Amino acid sequence: MARIYVIDDDEQLLKMVGLMLERGGHAVTLFSDPVEGLERVKEDKPDLLVLDVMMPNLSGHDVARDIRETDGIENLPILVLTARSQEIDRTTAIQSGADDYMSKPVTSQELMERVDKLLTKKGGQMSPEQGLVITVFGLRGGTGRTTVAVNLAAALRRVSQHEVCLVDLSPSGGQAVMHMRLQTRSSWLDLPELHEMNWDALKDRLIIHPSGLRVLSAPVKPQAPDALSGEKTNKILDLLRRHMAFTVVDAPGVLTPSFMAAVTAAEMSIHLLTPEVVAVQTAVKLNRVLVKQGIKVKRKTHILNQVTPEAQLPATAVERGLNNRVAFSIGFDPNQSRAMAQGVPLALTSAKTALPTITHRMAEVIWQRVTADQ
Repeated sequence: MARIYVIDDDEQLLKMVGLMLERGGHAVTLFSDPVEGLERVKEDKPDLLVLDVMMPNLSGHDVARDIRETDGIENLPILVLTARSQEIDRTTAIQSGADDYMSKPVTSQELMERVDKLLTKKGGQMSPEQGLVITVFGLRGGTGRTTVAVNLAAALRRVSQHEVCLVDLSPSGGQAVMHMRLQTRSSWLDLPELHEMNWDALKDRLIIHPSGLRVLSAPVKPQAPDALSGEKTNKILDLLRRHMAFTVVDAPGVLTPSFMAAVTAAEMSIHLLTPEVVAVQTAVKLNRVLVKQGIKVKRKTHILNQVTPEAQLPATAVERGLNNRVAFSIGFDPNQSRAMAQGVPLALTSAKTALPTITHRMAEVIWQRVTADQ
């Protein structure tokens, strides 16, 4: 989450831009008076400034020049957002000290992409080789696998402010997009053949959520279990690893070729299960299958997700059954059903209930581990 100040004398546009940025997970402060806005920028030193040009008393160009001449904020990233769209306007903005320039109107997607680039440039971008693939899996139905994958991806996006992609590998119809109320305009089924696959082709199939989270959706209609090959899955994840800081994979609920590829390729895996006998038994059997097939699951973590008000088993009993420690336990969250209906993941809200609290904690642990390795 970044602290972003916006200065624009148009109250309606000011609120609209503020709402876009808040939906992207940022803390936003709005100013309609450029003089007051400049004074507060000097006092508070935000992470980024979004600035209009044509304003009374003090133009955006004057504000930018003043900032560049002020010690302590001279390197503040500045995005000029104005109704003027001629090339001379862009040139003048850059010469005044702006880092980037956009002409109104803008979409939420366009704005978030530009803001992300400026914040990444300021904070230092992770190298493509350091992109982390995290696979969430579990063969027992009803464990909330997609729910956890969606919220973990959203939490990583908010915590890191780097590029994050959620990949839904289900052959049974896209579920992840339903959690975010996104339209499935394309999916992994629309990707070209393996020998023609490249980053441009993949990037064009990614859907962008207003938060800035990117999504590779599963097809709307159910497909055969082998519709996505292991080789193609590996190619997808390799490309995302090069261009995304984090890729969160929602693995299929069956042992498909893409499941095997996603679990094998991940630098970190989350084996999700509910606190019930059948879920524990299924998890134990799956672990045995993976070992028997020689699949090495790297950095595997067991996560307990309670999807009903009453737990059938205590966490200690689950750990005994798995013969392994449970790293996180997510309590039953009654808000999840409403979040699903509204299409807003709880991790993107201010809710302090079980699901967003734990997924944010998980995201913080992952982010700290990554930054510690830099």
